[in-house]
Amino acid sequence: MTPPKPISLISFISLVSLLFSACTAQPVVTTQVFQPPQLTISALTAAPATATAVAKGTPTPVIRAITETPKTKSLTVCMPYEPDTLYEYGKSGRDGLLAQAAVFEAVRDGPIDHRNFDYQPILLEKLPSLKDGDAAIAAVTVRDGEDLVDASGGLVKLAKDVKYFDADGIERVYDGKAKSVRAMQMTVTFKLKQGLKWEDGQPLTADDVAFAWQLAKSPDSPTANHFLTNRMKDPVVVVDSRTIRWTYMPGYKDSLYSARFPAPYPKHLYGKLTPAQLANDPSVNRKPLSFGAFKIDEWIPGKQITLSKNPNYFRAAEGLPKLDALIYRFVPDVDQMVSELLSGKCDAGIGLRSGTTDSIFDSKIEMLLQAKTQGTLAPQFVGGTTIEHLDFNISPVENYVGLVGEGLFQNAKIRQAFAYCIDRKSIADTLMYGRSEVPPVYVSSAHPFFDPNGVATYPFNPDQGRALLKEAGWIDSNKDGVLDKQGRSLTLKYVYGPTGNKLRQAVALKLKTQLKDNCGVQLDTKELDRGDLYGGFPDGVLFGRRFDVGQFAWVADAEPPCNLYTTREWTGAADGSTDKYKVPSGYPQGGNNVGYLSPAFEEACLKAVNALDVTEKKKFHQQAMRIFAQDLPSIMLFVKIKVAVARPNVNGMVLDATHESELWNIEQFEVK
Repeated sequence: MTPPKPISLISFISLVSLLFSACTAQPVVTTQVFQPPQLTISALTAAPATATAVAKGTPTPVIRAITETPKTKSLTVCMPYEPDTLYEYGKSGRDGLLAQAAVFEAVRDGPIDHRNFDYQPILLEKLPSLKDGDAAIAAVTVRDGEDLVDASGGLVKLAKDVKYFDADGIERVYDGKAKSVRAMQMTVTFKLKQGLKWEDGQPLTADDVAFAWQLAKSPDSPTANHFLTNRMKDPVVVVDSRTIRWTYMPGYKDSLYSARFPAPYPKHLYGKLTPAQLANDPSVNRKPLSFGAFKIDEWIPGKQITLSKNPNYFRAAEGLPKLDALIYRFVPDVDQMVSELLSGKCDAGIGLRSGTTDSIFDSKIEMLLQAKTQGTLAPQFVGGTTIEHLDFNISPVENYVGLVGEGLFQNAKIRQAFAYCIDRKSIADTLMYGRSEVPPVYVSSAHPFFDPNGVATYPFNPDQGRALLKEAGWIDSNKDGVLDKQGRSLTLKYVYGPTGNKLRQAVALKLKTQLKDNCGVQLDTKELDRGDLYGGFPDGVLFGRRFDVGQFAWVADAEPPCNLYTTREWTGAADGSTDKYKVPSGYPQGGNNVGYLSPAFEEACLKAVNALDVTEKKKFHQQAMRIFAQDLPSIMLFVKIKVAVARPNVNGMVLDATHESELWNIEQFEVK
């Protein structure tokens, strides 16, 4: 995601050149101006004043050519995993994909960066927009039985009761009488920057982008986003060498249309290979052609990948990259990585957190803070987009027993009481070392759509929590420290994991202690492995809605994830299988594991998600957040922080909340 040998840039400075003013030094290819050293001449014997005074047998003075070799500017990045492949559509495990993304930052630039909850064009002149006309919506006729993307994003045939978006982007329901509908159809045009090249000097063109879409659509590309490509019409249109256009299937409303652009693949090099052949080609998997700041020289399996400066990088005229060579070393043990950062064997260390995946540095934050104080390391911390949360099972599956099966969490005041009973700030400050926050909803306060006005908060107040529980009939009648009601104690099953996750183990312990001590709620904790915890409906625990309370994390991106709490993400089945809260439009593998049902929230959320205008999107998202905070189907515990480490002499590393990689601007890194 065999190290290339570092490339030394050599400048020849000859003493002889000092004797002849007409001679000039050869140019030095480097990003810094090379200053020749002061030179001295040492004769083997003292030279007489004139040639006639030279005694017979006296050696002739020797003028030696002195060469100066500028030091190669090289940086070594250590990371815990090794890529399985550097072919984007090849088979890869989760850890391999994280490592692959890190290497891609060096051999690619963009094509679009996702930073600060927004998108920035890198290979493109601009992002297309409906306002500018390089994105457009037309009305097309779809007849009974013809293909359509319905309002929930599903690929369907037009039939009675199908929901769709009309030409104005308004959701409609087909009554089946007209035998056809006029549905919306989006077309988007992208334009590449001038002067883009592959590392071999060949132009990077729209044909390479079209080739990438062709690869992404193939069933032989298992890691491609087939949800998206299956909702685009064939073929994409290459307008000219820099312009490409594609059209969505009728009915598909994509609010992220401006960011849907694949990484190009070199058609001139790979165009005669099938997707299956590409997936098995050693050069494609191990040494893909670069259009980024660096090119791959060598990959030594199990050890490192070495790269050197790409002379055809389109930003080379800006003096980028600032490094001559880059090495990715694979160091799976975090203690070894920290040790090698301290010793200088690693210049930078990345923990490879992506989405809900934990960073290997999570257990070393305290030590890293000490190293920062001492000046031996320069770790960086930034609030990310991953939010740890506590879920209530509001709508358990049929025949689920216990208090929750009897509807305990149907009462919003019970859920609010739990929020008052937990000192979430102390948990965040302790486990995130004061560098996190406790958001009231499913996005952090840094999100541009978040507005605290009207959003309910539940500051730590055990008295208020106990009062709400008492209002629902829960008191400690036998003075054993656990609330009870009609002879039954308020004891709940609390699930978390996966097994061995130290952060969640610590959270579980704190929640169990706080709820018992503060409000008399007893938790029976159970740590589960990944398969049991995250298994799908109906057998999984969380997504089978077979739990009382549970803990895991969601990711809040540019689009706030309100849809995870709608019926369109229902974890039950739409066919009427054993689910007493069955929702006809639900998805069998959805994200609504809490079983939250709120028509008002759902309406606001779906309007927000489907809005193409940013102002409208923001308005409806804020409305949905206010409803969510009042109903509180989940308690947000804290925002998980992103961590990366560098030595003090490394400049350029800047962590970003939303960018997947710590190395998003690797071309700007330098070692002083």
